[in-house]
Amino acid sequence: MKALEDLAAKHPAFVVQLAAVIQRRKPAVRVEFELHGEDYANFIDLLNQLKLVWFEHSPYPVRICFASSLYKEAEKHAKIRHRRHYSIENYYFLRLSALLREYEGFWSSLTEGKIIPLEISGGELNSSFEFIIARDFKGLQDFLVKYAIARKQQKDFHDRRTIAMELFDRVLGTAFGYPECCTERFSRDRKKKQPKEDYIFYESIVRRGSEDAVPVELRTVGHVPCNVTCKPSIELGNEYLAALESFDPKAYRKAVEELRKPTLSIDRWHRLTINETEDHSISGLTVTETQFTQETVKKTETKPKEIVLARIETVPFMYLTEFLGLWWIAVDPGKSVFMCNARTGHTKSYKGSSAKSIADLRIFRYK
Repeated sequence: MKALEDLAAKHPAFVVQLAAVIQRRKPAVRVEFELHGEDYANFIDLLNQLKLVWFEHSPYPVRICFASSLYKEAEKHAKIRHRRHYSIENYYFLRLSALLREYEGFWSSLTEGKIIPLEISGGELNSSFEFIIARDFKGLQDFLVKYAIARKQQKDFHDRRTIAMELFDRVLGTAFGYPECCTERFSRDRKKKQPKEDYIFYESIVRRGSEDAVPVELRTVGHVPCNVTCKPSIELGNEYLAALESFDPKAYRKAVEELRKPTLSIDRWHRLTINETEDHSISGLTVTETQFTQETVKKTETKPKEIVLARIETVPFMYLTEFLGLWWIAVDPGKSVFMCNARTGHTKSYKGSSAKSIADLRIFRYK
């Protein structure tokens, strides 16, 4: 499927998890990247082609969304009141939408395993909502019931925040199919590391000296592994990869190709997949390796441990689009990163401090 291949080139881990949902090896998957304009419209089209069901939480209002081709099936799972007079076929998707006055009742009924009647509405695409995607209505309802119970427990223990968050983490971990050891570690260390829980995993990589040999399976799971040798996470990653390979071999090959590329980690928000090239004599370069090396020493007053020429083709957030392009990258692991756009000459410099995580300012490679 061409649309799935294209998505795999930009968000390979998500596509692996999505295939696991389709193949019933994962309960649900969360969309954790930005979609705008045409990309968003294409994404909705893909969900429709795959006949998936999804949940939007903004948090107001709540919406359960589904392809218009599934309309009759949807009637079996939720009553629809105040049906509006319009042609269903005119919409890419339909929404079972809880109005604001129904919001608390919606969650309350879910704790009893029920979805209350919702007003149906259709409309233009809106990319501002959180997405939770499931295989079918039953899968989505199972997830939402667990989520609602977790929300209720948070309220019940509002005066004991630690207990409330531990319960919430455990319920949501089960709802997404995370290994128990990872959910427990995440919950236990949340208070100490909040909001940087994922650093625990990356720091475990550094402490083991495994920066050049991170198991690629750990990039495919939707959770933060408890450590770089977590067997349940690696097994889960293998399952998810197998699900994508059997569902769409071409998308699988593209996803694996992308997942095996190194990641430049500057800080928590600046984690960029880089496509290294050994050809340092590419035509049209404004900055040569020699010029870059001299500039690096001059501006940083250090001698980097590693210099690479790499192309950045995708970024996790729209505000990082200035990183797109071909870059010389000099790294003194854990201490500094100096970058120079090989075509424009534009430079970026980052230095470590005692307050930064030891997982920052490094290149991680996968096997």
